[in-house]
Formats: sequence, C-alpha cells, structure tokens
Amino acid sequence: MFIDLGPGLVLILLFVAAVGWWVREQILARARRRRLFKLGFTAEDLRSREQLFKRWGEILVEKLPQKISLTEMASHSWSIGAKYSETAATLESLGFRRASIFVASPQGWVVEFWLTKRPQLFAKIIDSSQRGVYTEMTVIDSEGSVVSIENTDPCGFKHREPDTWVHAGLISPAELLAKVLQIRTLENGQILDLAGCVRLYENSVNEYLVWRRSVGISADEVNNTLKLLKKKRPEIVH
Repeated sequence: MFIDLGPGLVLILLFVAAVGWWVREQILARARRRRLFKLGFTAEDLRSREQLFKRWGEILVEKLPQKISLTEMASHSWSIGAKYSETAATLESLGFRRASIFVASPQGWVVEFWLTKRPQLFAKIIDSSQRGVYTEMTVIDSEGSVVSIENTDPCGFKHREPDTWVHAGLISPAELLAKVLQIRTLENGQILDLAGCVRLYENSVNEYLVWRRSVGISADEVNNTLKLLKKKRPEIVH
C-alpha cells in the first residue's frame, strides 16, 4: 500500500537518514584510524594516499621474518578438506606421489611435498591462512634457476629475478603441469628426493625474504594489492 508522507516529512526523513549515514561513516573512519595507529602508522602517514601506501609497505617489510624453517609434522587438518582430497587425487593421476608434510615457521603455513620420476620437478600442496589450499609446481634447471607456478590469483607484488614465480589463476593441477612444461622443458637431470625438494623450497623462500627486505615494498605494489583485494572482496577495502 502506498502512503503519501508529504514533502515536508520526506525531507525530514531524508535529513535524518543522511545524518545517520554521516555519523556511521565518522565512527567507521575513527575506528579505521585507531586500527592503523595500532599497526604503527602516524597521523602524518594518513595525510596522503601516497604516504599511506609508502608507510604501509615499510610496515609490511618490518613484519617479515628474517628467515623461515621447515619442520616435519605427522599430519595436518586441511582448511578445505574437499579441495585437498581432489588435488591429491589429481596429483596421483599425474604421476606424483605423496611424500611428507612440513610447517613453515614462524608464519605457520603448511606444505606437503609430492615427488615424481620426472627430472628436476616436484609439486606441493600448500595450506595458507591467506590463500587457503592451493598447488604449486616447481622445476629447476642445471644452473639452479627456479620456475614455480601456482594456481592462485595475482597478488600485486613484484617477484625476484631471475627466478620465475607465476600466479596462473584458479586452474587445475593438470593445467598447472601443462603450463610448467610450456615454460621449461625438463632436462635429463637429477630426480629430486624429498631432502633436496625441502632444501630448495626453504632456500628459495629465504632468498626471497633477503631480496624483499633489500628492495622494500613500494606504494604502487600496495596499491595494486588493494585493488586486487577490492575486486575479490569489496567490503574489506574502504
């Protein structure tokens, strides 16, 4: 049923709604400022978007660990059990065999190594608080250069060269393997064992951390990452 409220009452209701929206926005803005201050931002950092992103990058670098170490664990309760089971079955069909599970400290992400008889190639199923369960395949050439491809969306950050680290998007492990073989033909090299794969992965992460601390995280990288996050989850970026 339509009820005519009259123009005067409509204007009053619109004014009340506008005031309510403004108050809510002010409260949210103050709450966001308090969260930023707790993270280490200053009032000066909030004066411009460029300065905010620059400081954000500095804080992210400050929070990076000096190094990570991998510790073997007996079992793991995967955050997305169905996705893990499907991925494991696919890797087995592609000729990979499950090895061992490790936890990366201090961050606490989990990585399960999968080996194969193909030279210089191995796969990992990773469980991360930020990205959930995903697959990464790695191949190394005779000179030690590494190519890693994972089935995740782009992150917005630069990656270290000459190593290649590719976000291939949300594709299957079979498609991931095909992309690896497109980028690098497997040579008649060494069949990697578990110890070699663990050492390679740990060293690669730690070399990346050294490189990242040396180059920092730019305002553009922070901005790119926020744009990607906003596309995926617009409610978390205001």
